[in-house]
Amino acid sequence: MSDKAQERIRVLLADDHAILREGLTSLMEKQPDIAVVGEAEDGKECLEKAAALLPDVVVLDIKLPGMSGIEVCRRLKSSHPLIRVIMLSMYEDYEYIDKSLHAGADGYLLKKVASSELVSAVRRAGQGEKVFSPQVLDAIVASMRQERPEAGEPSPVEALTAREKDVLSLMSEGLSNKQIAATLYLSPKTVEKIVSGIYRKLNVSSRTAAVKLFLSD
Repeated sequence: MSDKAQERIRVLLADDHAILREGLTSLMEKQPDIAVVGEAEDGKECLEKAAALLPDVVVLDIKLPGMSGIEVCRRLKSSHPLIRVIMLSMYEDYEYIDKSLHAGADGYLLKKVASSELVSAVRRAGQGEKVFSPQVLDAIVASMRQERPEAGEPSPVEALTAREKDVLSLMSEGLSNKQIAATLYLSPKTVEKIVSGIYRKLNVSSRTAAVKLFLSD
């Protein structure tokens, strides 16, 4: 395999509709930097192929036969945390979005998304970014506003230092620790230490939870 081929983003597609899988495969294979390494029609097959192929990105239908896409995502991220998972769904309900995020999903796209946006999302996910359809982001922000602290109750974000707020702001934009380090001219280890401090002060254990508090502040 050539170096150029090795640099391509390796994608596994999981959807129970063969026509949709074929369409997505055709779309991805037209991209010079993306390679579809496998397809799956149900959750069990997706987990098996992910373990065998170790793709960079899994595009995962939220509704799959036998095992929900959310459960597949949870198991995938538990076994292979470096694999990026993009949920592909027709549902805009926050319940599905929230469950997907708690399962470890790195993105949530609606099936009505334009093909160019899906391709862009795969590229961004391959670089470690979080990817969401605009309507999904709206639902997340709306939920955050409902959970804002009561008037007069201090937000835990206020306890962060200026540097921690800078890092958290970049986290909210979907940047990885490595990208944050390059942006702020810090070492990756320093960023990891700052992120750990943010988690401790906010009493959270994930990037999603930390960003949620930051955006609701």
